[in-house]
Parts: sequence; C-alpha cells; structure tokens
Amino acid sequence: MKILLSILSILFISGCTTVKYNGADTFIQEVNYPELGQSITAYVGDHLVQKGTITEENILVVHNTIDGVAYDITANKYPQIGFDEKNDFYSPIGVIQGVLSDPVQALALEKKDGAELCVVTIFGGKACYEGKYERKKQLSERGNSFQQTLIYSGRVGNKINIGYREFSNSTARPAFNNDVEYDLSTSNIIGYKGALIEVIKADNSSITYKLIKNFP
Repeated sequence: MKILLSILSILFISGCTTVKYNGADTFIQEVNYPELGQSITAYVGDHLVQKGTITEENILVVHNTIDGVAYDITANKYPQIGFDEKNDFYSPIGVIQGVLSDPVQALALEKKDGAELCVVTIFGGKACYEGKYERKKQLSERGNSFQQTLIYSGRVGNKINIGYREFSNSTARPAFNNDVEYDLSTSNIIGYKGALIEVIKADNSSITYKLIKNFP
C-alpha cells in the first residue's frame, strides 16, 4: 500500500522549477555599542564596548519533521543556495527521499506568505508539503564578519581587569586577545586600541561606566 501511495505521489508531483544557484541574500549589520556618554552598568563577563560588522544570510528552519509520502523533510536548518523572482531555494541536505522518488535537487519556498514548502527534483518536478517552518537569518560563514569588544572581568583592590577580544565570523582570534589590568587610583579613564571608557564605579561583580570613544 505504501509503495502504491509513493507511486501515486510521484505521479502527482507537478510543475517544472529551475533552481537558481546564485547564493544567499546577505544582510550587513553595523555594531557600535554603547552610545557615547550614556551611563551603563554591566556585570562580570558582559561586553562593555563592541564595534564591527556582522554579515547574515537567510536560512530556512523546519521546526518539525515533515513526513511526506515521497519525501521526508527532517527538522533542520537549511541554508539558502539561491533565489529568483518567485522562489527562495535552500540546500536539500537533510531531505530523505522515498525508494521510488526522484533524486532531490533543492528545497523551494515561494516568497508569498503561507506558501507550501516544496522538494524540487533533478528533473524540475516538485512535491509540496505543509508544515511548521520559517525563514530566519544566521551569521554567514561566507561573509566578512568582524568584531572588537571589551569585556569586564572584575575588580581586585584598586585594580580592574578588562579583556579584549576579536571575533571573525563568530570565531575568536586568539592571537589578538588580551587581558589588561588598570589601576583606578591612577585614573578612572581607561583605554585600549583607541577605545576610551570613564569608570564611574566598579566592584568585583559589576561596573558602571560611560563610553568616551569607541574603537576607530
């Protein structure tokens, strides 16, 4: 019976879709935190200063496995691989094809609201299903993301500890990381790599400060 249903399902796969392999839509977000002159309280481990660029790309998140007759679309994150005027196309890795089903080329989702999610075969046919899925954005491994940040590490006596970190595509760059100690009895203005902070008060669990200047 299941084989018969599979055959019928494949026969009813309709339409002819050409998959466009032209990459994902990318979105560039500038990070510049916090605002100058604003009094802020942060805690140990918090980021005091951040500056950089984040590049994001579209993904399709399937929340629950879609159990189709011809194809199963497993709960997963599917990166975008292309788009045209009508559809967004996503990687097929994670789709399980039935024994008698045609090989999978991509997933396709029309840009209109409420569209069904379709499996596109190597022959351009498609099988469409309803389910729980949504478009989201995630950090792009192919994009040029870079951030500089200062992190509060606590106070001992008159000295506070600040960590400097650089991140490229969400991965820390160990060679560019550093931990610095500042003596507040000398000055309540501290700086690193051009970023300047006025320390209003600090203890071993939190710091209240104002940003005078962010990283160049």
